[in-house]
Amino acid sequence: MQHQFLRGMVLGSILAVTPMAIAEAASLEAVRSTFSLAPLDQHHQGQITPGVTLNQRNWQLAEQVLPVEILRLLQAGDFTMTVQATTHLPVREAYVTATVANLPAVALDGGYKIHHYQGGRPFPVIDPNDPRAGEQVAWNFRYRDMPNTMEMRGTMQGVNNAGTINRSNIGRMRVRHGMDRVGQEANDTQWQARGIRIKASFESIAPSDQEGFMRIMTLYDDENVPYDDLSYSPQNRRTRKGYVNLMTRMGGGRYDVLSEEQPPFFFIGYLHEYNWAYKGEQVMLVPGFFQGNQLVFGGKNNWYPATPWELRRVVILEATPKGAHPYSKRTFYLDAQTYTPLCVLS
Repeated sequence: MQHQFLRGMVLGSILAVTPMAIAEAASLEAVRSTFSLAPLDQHHQGQITPGVTLNQRNWQLAEQVLPVEILRLLQAGDFTMTVQATTHLPVREAYVTATVANLPAVALDGGYKIHHYQGGRPFPVIDPNDPRAGEQVAWNFRYRDMPNTMEMRGTMQGVNNAGTINRSNIGRMRVRHGMDRVGQEANDTQWQARGIRIKASFESIAPSDQEGFMRIMTLYDDENVPYDDLSYSPQNRRTRKGYVNLMTRMGGGRYDVLSEEQPPFFFIGYLHEYNWAYKGEQVMLVPGFFQGNQLVFGGKNNWYPATPWELRRVVILEATPKGAHPYSKRTFYLDAQTYTPLCVLS
């Protein structure tokens, strides 16, 4: 009788635990699947295959997979686009592992930060019926997989209606992350204690009258803490400290929106200053991952980068400012595999 009772207890435990274990395994599989490269079926691909060039004569092929703003330019003949194969660019396994480990604890707060985040993608599975789904996507965008440190040299050029470069600036940017690192990357203990997420510096190299000018920004994990801004001028050898106001006006009445959109972040504004709307996922034709040493421009007035385009599944996110802003709305097309911003329309 005792053996039968024990067997019944064990069998009952197995029956009770198994559905929970299956559900948990299915949940983890759903999380991991969000990092996979989604296969493209024939319905999405159609005649848009690698090597095809889209232009003013055959723009109809891309009518279902291009934002209307870009489709109009293609239809008008402003530029052409060559299609390449969909690039497989997986995030690091350490990032995926951190996502799975931290999934149960991560939660939104009032819009200024997220609770219990320690690395990985905060909200890997998005419920379109969740009223705060857009906010979750925005935090995924902010905390996408990024290297611990990076350095880039960039050239910004102004091109007039004749296609001639009339101004050019060259600069060097350095970025370092200090919190929520994954794998073998270590958090900076001093930065972590102060809640410093990122420090980024920009140094002007050319033209000569701007050489040596530097700007250093400190971005905090909690948006209740305003970003810090240090500027150094070699002309008077002085350093000035201020707080970043991304909406301050520049000369001529222009807004300093470039500060909010500069690479490699493509959005470093305050998330709480916007209403975020998740518009779903869709296979779109977007600028592909460029594999080369020198970016070439062409099309009308040499305004368009001659990068290859590719079909990818993207997450569509709309940002509407809560206050005064030169843009009434911005739409981000984020790569569903990596959350890399592939296209931003304002």
